[in-house]
Amino acid sequence: MKVKVSLVIKSHLNDAMMEMSWNHGLAQERLEFVKYLVHHYPNTEQEIMVDFVYEQFQKSLQPK
Repeated sequence: MKVKVSLVIKSHLNDAMMEMSWNHGLAQERLEFVKYLVHHYPNTEQEIMVDFVYEQFQKSLQPK
């Protein structure tokens, strides 16, 4: 299912805010994903397949 980038960003920012107090590592990963989205999808009204884009994000973190 495709979802607007803006909705994904809002969701991850909200989750990161809640997780900052009890799971800082996961919150940091969410913030890094938001940075990735903003960089790769400047048009936040664009629709993406979140699972696929998240996989690409994960691959970008792996050492080359």
